[in-house]
Amino acid sequence: MSDIQEQNGAEAMLEILRNYHVEYIFASPGSEWPPLWEQLAKQKALGQPGPHYVNTRHENLAIGMAMGYAKVTGRLPAVLLHTTVGTLHGAMALRAAYHEQVPMVVCAGESVGFGEGGGDYVGFQWQRFLADRGGPARMADPYVKWSFGVNTKVVLPGSIHRACQLAMASPQGPVFLSIPFEYLVEEMVSTAPASYTLPTQPRADTQSLEEIARLLTESQNPVIITEYAGQQRAGVEKLVELAELVGAPVVESQVPGFVNFPRTHPLHGGYEARPYLKEADLVVLVAAVGPWYPPSAGPGSTTKVVVIDDNPLRADAPYWGYQADICVTSEVVSALSTLVQSLKERIARNEAFIQQRQQRSERWSRRNQERRQAWRQEALAVKDRTAIDTRWLCHEINQVLPQDALVVQETITSQAAILRYLEALQPGGYVNGLSGGLGLGMGIALGAKCAAPDKLVMALIGDGSFNYNPVLAALGCAQECRLPMLTVLFNNQGYLSMKMGTQQLYPQGWAMKTDTFYGAPITPRPDYASLARAFDGYGETVEDPREIRPALQRALEVVRGGKAALVDVVLGR
Repeated sequence: MSDIQEQNGAEAMLEILRNYHVEYIFASPGSEWPPLWEQLAKQKALGQPGPHYVNTRHENLAIGMAMGYAKVTGRLPAVLLHTTVGTLHGAMALRAAYHEQVPMVVCAGESVGFGEGGGDYVGFQWQRFLADRGGPARMADPYVKWSFGVNTKVVLPGSIHRACQLAMASPQGPVFLSIPFEYLVEEMVSTAPASYTLPTQPRADTQSLEEIARLLTESQNPVIITEYAGQQRAGVEKLVELAELVGAPVVESQVPGFVNFPRTHPLHGGYEARPYLKEADLVVLVAAVGPWYPPSAGPGSTTKVVVIDDNPLRADAPYWGYQADICVTSEVVSALSTLVQSLKERIARNEAFIQQRQQRSERWSRRNQERRQAWRQEALAVKDRTAIDTRWLCHEINQVLPQDALVVQETITSQAAILRYLEALQPGGYVNGLSGGLGLGMGIALGAKCAAPDKLVMALIGDGSFNYNPVLAALGCAQECRLPMLTVLFNNQGYLSMKMGTQQLYPQGWAMKTDTFYGAPITPRPDYASLARAFDGYGETVEDPREIRPALQRALEVVRGGKAALVDVVLGR
């Protein structure tokens, strides 16, 4: 136990975050945090190591940046919000982090004394405007894996310890602490644990993995489906090794969160699982939250389904509904490593399997080449359309994309084209920014830039999503913190998914007859490019398909020079 009696709450909080190697505190400023700001100023003045404070100007941006940072690094960030109002503002982003199992420690302030008993420094606003029954912890509770309102200063240090450990425990996710302003300025009167160890991740039992290895060697048509195996590069490497050992295609479905499998690899199976399910006699789900839709449209009753995930049954979801004949709870990389080793031992003495594997691999390779060639021809066929086609835009982005670039995408109807055509993306070079609620893409991209400052970060965002993003805060943060990134706006001048839904449900209806699609248009079209220029960045609007590549190249030069850029590409509707 370490004595912290000579520290106030803010000092103790900063020391604990420092000892857990928290590199960044992403904050939307609130009037309860001056005690921590004072300690950060002291840290800077004395040249002490410790968390770097980032002023994000908006709660959704703070949590989005924490998400991007954690997704790229796998490390723990901290977030500061402004009491109940900030918690409500950031609730959508918290929900996204919870569903995507992104670890972070989120703290919001509150008051327990309201200025009584000599606490005049608190301010009248806490009693008049900022206090709500139950406090911030009550409001955050549905959207985090653990929430606690610190109810005495004695437990403040221990609660921060616990928050860091719980955030990184499997399944990972955001945790929430509400910390009374009074405790930050008061001297601590307790001790806190001296150990700063994080929990280990769950490992699969070898017996289950041996059984999976047996099924794979006996299968005639195995298929692997994943969405999140690529969160660690080692996961990609092991998945490639597994696929090549058994000659199985790897499908990234339905919304891959990362580059889970090299997109030019002969065994890459595309992004739609359902065509494979009729042929498959064994389906291996590796970190796949929703492998196909609906869940009842899965393989036949004779097909075995194996699940490998640290949260295989998704207890946080109201409905899952997928078949699972073998369900393995494990951190993915270690499970794949053990499975690969077991397979190698079995395959080494099985000549018939080796011949069968080669035949399967050749078949899937031909399908891969045919599929990619068809996609390429589709893009080239629309390159001269006056109204720019999304496929051509994605083709052109792929041509200028540096190999080590990091792409964040937050689109809906353009997502399929982005996945198909951005073949240059490498493992670790893609993060999905779509989490049910819109408005996180720019924050995730800025957080990714914090995590990888030497890489080009490109945010691909639909105009509908862009309208939900805290754009001014994001561009301001990029300017203030020197986090240059390129934002490419997929501007189809509306919410195309809304229009498509009406078209699908009512193909002969009044909306189609009169070209009246409520909920869809974003009109008149704003001058989005001017927003970047307002923050000393570069902005350009593109309406000619021949100008896409030159515009992107100009923007890339600006970003390499240290400024943010926004290219607004006007697409056909």
